[in-house]
Amino acid sequence: MRTLVLAVAAASYFLPAPAPAQSTAQYAALALSPSASEPPLACGSPALFAHQLLSWFAPPGSIRMAYAETPDGRPLWYDQNPRLLHAEHTGGVALDNFLVVGDVETLSFERPSASAASVQETWQRVRTTAIDGRLISVFNPRWDDAELWDTIRENMRGFNLPYVYFGSVTIPSPDGAEDEAFQILLSWAPRNVPPTQVTRIDANTQYASHVVNLVIPDFGNGRLSAGDFGYDLAGAAKRVYRHFKDEYDSIAFVSRQLQLVPYHAFHRNVRNPIAGLGDLPVFDNSGSYGSASVLRSVEFYPSARFAVTSISTHQIGHQWVDYWDWSAVSGNVERAGHQPEAHTPLLYPGEVYSGAVLRVTRRVAAVDDGAAYAIERTPSPALYHPTTLYRMGLIGPEAVPDLLVFEQQGQFDEENAATPEVGTSIEGGVRVVHINDFMAEHGVRTGSVDQTWTRVTVVVSRDGLLSADEMSYWNLFAARHAATEGVTSWHGAPSFFEATGGRVPLRTDVTPVSHAKIAADFEVSHLSIDPREFWGVRLDEPVPAAIASGETVTIAGTVTATDRDFDLACVRWVRYGATADNKIIECGAIFGNRFSVPYTFRDADAGNYALGVFLFFPDSGLQSARSSVSGIEVVGDSRVDRGPSALSRSRR
Repeated sequence: MRTLVLAVAAASYFLPAPAPAQSTAQYAALALSPSASEPPLACGSPALFAHQLLSWFAPPGSIRMAYAETPDGRPLWYDQNPRLLHAEHTGGVALDNFLVVGDVETLSFERPSASAASVQETWQRVRTTAIDGRLISVFNPRWDDAELWDTIRENMRGFNLPYVYFGSVTIPSPDGAEDEAFQILLSWAPRNVPPTQVTRIDANTQYASHVVNLVIPDFGNGRLSAGDFGYDLAGAAKRVYRHFKDEYDSIAFVSRQLQLVPYHAFHRNVRNPIAGLGDLPVFDNSGSYGSASVLRSVEFYPSARFAVTSISTHQIGHQWVDYWDWSAVSGNVERAGHQPEAHTPLLYPGEVYSGAVLRVTRRVAAVDDGAAYAIERTPSPALYHPTTLYRMGLIGPEAVPDLLVFEQQGQFDEENAATPEVGTSIEGGVRVVHINDFMAEHGVRTGSVDQTWTRVTVVVSRDGLLSADEMSYWNLFAARHAATEGVTSWHGAPSFFEATGGRVPLRTDVTPVSHAKIAADFEVSHLSIDPREFWGVRLDEPVPAAIASGETVTIAGTVTATDRDFDLACVRWVRYGATADNKIIECGAIFGNRFSVPYTFRDADAGNYALGVFLFFPDSGLQSARSSVSGIEVVGDSRVDRGPSALSRSRR
């Protein structure tokens, strides 16, 4: 057994402490999970897909004609001030230039609170401006340190979730329908983001090893006339090719201004050389983006959700999926869920990144010796479905198992992909679908097979070049998507490479045309948690991101919070999918502002973890965590059979 102790002070420093004023037994009631829901599926690709028919045979500008003008009352974007938050930040936070279309005097905002159920606020407009002839209302809400940390202290964050949820703005519906809520996210930088070298080409262009930054002052103005998809990505792509080589399969555009749209990302196919993908024809519109038949797609990410592996892998997957006519091959089963025209139905076996009914963290399992079916949690790491691997050309049709498509597609949610409780029974009958049914309907998959997928990340700012810290932030997360291991999210979504079963690497390095390429010299996998990452507590050593069963990890450090006289520190190891019966909460007395809390991990503890630190004072009762940080993997010695051979996994 190897012991890993996170303490630099000698053992004699920790003198025997008096018994704490309260029993540790009462903390068994501590909340099991931090305040972080699974990243919801809000993919804009299908809504865009219906209008892409124009772009396949016409210039991208024609697409704008397919959208309605943005109505009054619709929010556009905002500037976070400061641009990046971190665990030692002081000075509060502001949302500068929060723009809303039309004559809007007030906005309703609700934010969570560690000290209350929630906080209701009303923002007052500070001025008006105009964009492309439209009246725009401007808001500049601000919060002090106490309000900021009261709102975000419990929200889980980390390298696989570099933002925190701050609240929601409610937009009244003009026609009496349900009001629409827009989530406000704050970009969060872990304290140990590695600095990067940056080369400035001109006043509007700079780059690092894995990210390009362009200044385009009117980026997003098209939303006023073309709705939530009104971004001139073709024009932005042409800007990229002025200084960077035409060698990328995809360009991922990320907005520096946090855009308020009803999706987390979208994928637009620019060129498709593959036949047999269903309603997606063979076409080439890359010339309209400035590419010489190289570019295959563009993606757009309105916020730091770009860094979430499941969202990124989902969007890349839309290059090939899911344009099959599932209703036709399954006897006209009525589709439901999240935009089913381009997402996969409820089926068995296997999880799908592009699920219309289930998010990738849930899949269907056979129970009662195959007599019934129920929901199970997708084992980590979640992989692309065999139908996706077939459409990518990575496996042959013979490797795709027979599929059961369930007749009651809307049994969980008629309009959204869901995460039903584990064990929930699947109702209704099934239709058996064979890969031959798809080949008869759409033809055999033919075309090239990608041995590597290349993607360049471009952060677009309206108001000047990114700072050095911002460039380092985006550079790291662009590079992490190309990792071959060690970036699996708390929810079990690994890198793109691992999602393909280790078949296709993702390349994200930046290649300039006339300037020197910047070599990357930093780690992206299994990044440890910095000792400064916990608000009110300073640990002695980093927390390792990879822990083997049998290792003892001791969380030791100094309490820096001064708001109370604390007497007890508790450490909560939250494993994704854990139940109340196997949660891990360990406590230790605080003496001289010091504490030390060890735990020895077992084989049964294997999984993905978030670490929370709690501070208690006499008669304090239950407390919220000072911080909850994800990105820790505990590896057991045993290997678990992941199911049918067609869906087999190997941990890499």
